[in-house]
Amino acid sequence: MKYTVFFILLFGSFLNLSKASVQQKNSTEALLQGMGHSVQTLPYELAFINLSQQFIIPLRYRHVIIDNQPIAQLIQMDNTRREIIQRGDQISYYESGLDSFSLRGDHIVDYLPPIIFADFSQIQKFYNFIDAGSTHVGDRPVYFVRITSKDNDRYNYNLLIDKKSYLPLLIELFDQEKMVVVEQFRVISSRVNDDIKQELNAIVDLKLPPMLVIPKAEKVAFNWKVSKLPEGFREISRNRSRLSKTELLESIMYSDGVFSFSVNVVNTDAKAADEPLYRQGRRTVYTVSNGRHSISVIGELPFATIKQIAGSVTFTGGN
Repeated sequence: MKYTVFFILLFGSFLNLSKASVQQKNSTEALLQGMGHSVQTLPYELAFINLSQQFIIPLRYRHVIIDNQPIAQLIQMDNTRREIIQRGDQISYYESGLDSFSLRGDHIVDYLPPIIFADFSQIQKFYNFIDAGSTHVGDRPVYFVRITSKDNDRYNYNLLIDKKSYLPLLIELFDQEKMVVVEQFRVISSRVNDDIKQELNAIVDLKLPPMLVIPKAEKVAFNWKVSKLPEGFREISRNRSRLSKTELLESIMYSDGVFSFSVNVVNTDAKAADEPLYRQGRRTVYTVSNGRHSISVIGELPFATIKQIAGSVTFTGGN
């Protein structure tokens, strides 16, 4: 009888722990969804820096909703003062000395951490959402959340989220394998108010540059395939283009809803050569040769994962 009571109590404690774990996970996911909602709906301005081992870039991002469409502006505050504008699903690029152009998109992707636009209900299959408590940044109370890869094939995130506005104030992209911060998004100052709508109102009627004409992607078949992908990554697009009379480039883009990478195969008449692996910010580039094929993987993944993907490319026959 004593043993029966003991096992009943023990099983009950396991149920309570499991229930608490599920509740904490749901609460953390709701917090992240709150951040995503604030990022895409509030009228706000963030002055921030992008920091990595190679660069420090000061930027200013402003966002509002006018007439039910997103209006946003991102300005690089030094050097050429590059400017990116969003109106609805049109993203326009301006830079001194270059022709301005526009692309279709849901949001500005340059310099902003992709995690703030993620669909957390979808990516929870591949990432852990961990409530790491509360702290302060810039004398402001924040929630501390960690997002870790379940398979260790991806980078992790550390996020500090403002308790009042739910806007991100600091985001670190962390390489667990190397134990280093790959890239940091750090807000220097922020404001949330309707004055920003008036400041960006001119964009509503601004004549934006023409859309960049991108050839419609063909459903082309390649004579190669990627045999090993981290779980959750799926093909987004593929294309083929000729670099020269003797070189043909074939590319496939993959994404898991947070990170993305492309596999690029160049078929050439000459023997291909390996190139050193390197990383610039959150993007890693690795090129390896396979006879007359040059295989390059470019993406937001750790060194080991990039190498594994490149090594899994197999060829099924001639072009």
